[in-house]
Amino acid sequence: MNIIIKKRIFDRLYEVLKDAEIIDCGDSIWFIDREKEYWYLEYQKSWVLYLRDDFFKDFFLLFSMGLDEYEQVIAEWVEEVLNCKVYATDGYNYDRISAVEEVLNCKK
Repeated sequence: MNIIIKKRIFDRLYEVLKDAEIIDCGDSIWFIDREKEYWYLEYQKSWVLYLRDDFFKDFFLLFSMGLDEYEQVIAEWVEEVLNCKVYATDGYNYDRISAVEEVLNCKK
């Protein structure tokens, strides 16, 4: 990927996710907008990144990117933000919406 495009995507991710709180909740780290109770990403410390596919699908339409392309970009962005390695990604949203309240109340 072109470094200029990648930088623009990263800048846009920082801008769009600026209200997301990064919450370390034991085995995983979440990116959640507390006010909206809306989760974006969950990084499991087993190096797996789960992403809210409906949000990111719309976000990456602007860049004309499909799932295979943007999962890698998001993984690289999360690696930069958290200073950790992502080995796998999954856009499947299984039962994460119901976990948001629990994460927001998490006391590590």
